[in-house]
Amino acid sequence: MGKKSKRDRGAGGSAGGGKGGGSGGGNTKPNGRNKKDVRDVMVLVNELLQKASSPGVPPGKELEEHMSIREVVERIRRKQEGWTPDPVPREECFPVFLKWLQDNDVKSDAVTIEKFEVGGYGLKAVQDIKAEELFITIPRKLMLTTETARESSLGPLIKKDRILQVMANVSLALHVLCEKYTSNSFWAPYINIFPGTYTTPLYFEEGEMLHLQGSLNFSDVLNQYKSIARQYAYFYKLFQTQPEATGLPLKECFTFDEYRWAVSTVMTRQNQVPTGDGRHLITALIPMWDMCNHSNGEFSTEFNLGSDSAECLAMREFPTDSQVYIFYGMRSNAEFLIHNGFVYPENVHDRVNIKLGVSKNDSLFAMKAEVLSRAGIHASTTFQVHCGKDPIPPELLVFLRVFTMVEGDLRELLTSEHQSAYLSCLGRLDCMVTQEQETKAWAFLETRLSLLIRSYRTSIKDVETELQAPDMTYHTRAALQLKLAEMQILSNAAEYAKTQRDKIPQLIEEKILQLAADVALTVKVSDDLDGEFVEEVLELSEDEEELGTDQKADAHAEGTDLEVSNDGNAAVSHAEESKSPEKDSGLESSSERESVDGDAIKMNGATVEANGEASISEKELKN
Repeated sequence: MGKKSKRDRGAGGSAGGGKGGGSGGGNTKPNGRNKKDVRDVMVLVNELLQKASSPGVPPGKELEEHMSIREVVERIRRKQEGWTPDPVPREECFPVFLKWLQDNDVKSDAVTIEKFEVGGYGLKAVQDIKAEELFITIPRKLMLTTETARESSLGPLIKKDRILQVMANVSLALHVLCEKYTSNSFWAPYINIFPGTYTTPLYFEEGEMLHLQGSLNFSDVLNQYKSIARQYAYFYKLFQTQPEATGLPLKECFTFDEYRWAVSTVMTRQNQVPTGDGRHLITALIPMWDMCNHSNGEFSTEFNLGSDSAECLAMREFPTDSQVYIFYGMRSNAEFLIHNGFVYPENVHDRVNIKLGVSKNDSLFAMKAEVLSRAGIHASTTFQVHCGKDPIPPELLVFLRVFTMVEGDLRELLTSEHQSAYLSCLGRLDCMVTQEQETKAWAFLETRLSLLIRSYRTSIKDVETELQAPDMTYHTRAALQLKLAEMQILSNAAEYAKTQRDKIPQLIEEKILQLAADVALTVKVSDDLDGEFVEEVLELSEDEEELGTDQKADAHAEGTDLEVSNDGNAAVSHAEESKSPEKDSGLESSSERESVDGDAIKMNGATVEANGEASISEKELKN
């Protein structure tokens, strides 16, 4: 069962400026601030901005850099204690929230909010819900979006600051904070039911973070923390110096904890919906619908431009009193943990990224790079290895075969009149070039995967034993679950590679391996097989030897797609159906670009491009 990143406390204070404990009060100065603390925080913020804006560190030094950044952050947090109101238990806010939904034409009679033993708060069916039955309708007017951000008191600052202009997710996070501390905010009932803290790695304690060491995604987690720290320092200075920020409550309430909370709120809940005219996509938070937890299934949410509302259909039958789930999308467990705060052991779409490259010192580098380029593959790139019975995607198989080709085969391929078909066949299991080359390809992959498994410095059995401990924290358990899932995928793929290598002679004997007979290309098989394979030293690229991975942006693209239903409505995906990450704003990890990919949807016969986000340089964040 899916578990959303959330805790039971409320949103760190009551939005809407009510009186009494937990008041956010738009212009009310929180207790605990004094001039000395404010001066000290500014000094620390300058130090943090410098440390978090440094260029990439050498391999093996990432953790050292993280600890240095974390130390400054913790000093800032101690100085800011008492700057914001005490949290309000979120369960106390649910009745007002449900009344707010009812008063604003939300249709959700078939479900209610319930706390479950596994997964925390979610939606419970109060009646039988049939598969494909519409059970939630949420009008646009209730959504917090980048459009409402530009129309709010934050608008003038967004117009002036280029970073806010191009980082939609960050502007939405600051919009949420502004509304949280604005008296009589329309969205107060919604903001008050947000979790008071989250379970993403941004909230991991130092010791908990160390349990991710060895994971292929450890650097992604560290980069996300660094990015959030850099952003916080930049915006803290901005709010203290820009005239456009004078009237914003953020000037006095903008603590590191509040920014981390706002970023996490958006990161775990954001979606993309079409503008009113259907021509563009905007980032949005969708009330009530975002209370659904995740399960394997299919996308089942659409945006109806006619009624200007999001509509969620049941992806399967849900009996009375059962938890109602939606499908967040085809995300890996690393993406779930980093962006949503949970690991889903039953994830049928889990995968890991491995980086492979042709060494520039390879005497055949130019030819191999050219062949790979014609196949649409870079000479040094990241590939996905999947869970399940078919772990190796076609593009990885193409790379392996080209990587192990000899000069004659490369030259023949480059000059072949059937080159396109030849390249296509290289991604098929029932094709090969020569037995020797095919054996080397699978042996190389098996060795590479085995090296990656060894880099964890533990075993699957040992991690499984660790997970039996009853008293570990949620964060520690999630970190170990992620490592276990990654190691299982790598181990399964290594065994798969060994099996493929071992059965090559049998397949040749059965004469089922061939290269596109329909275009007059035939397999070349050596007749003088000696039954032995002598391992060669296969040169790897320098990047590859780091045993690291780069998180690909296509995972983000999966998370922001809008599908189109038969009646022309755009189908929203929630983390993919929503909670879609955005790059390096901290709302996505790994990449040092602070941007969001542009996606395209089809609506009413026209292609609509999503808002493409421009890159932000480190220099701009320093200014």
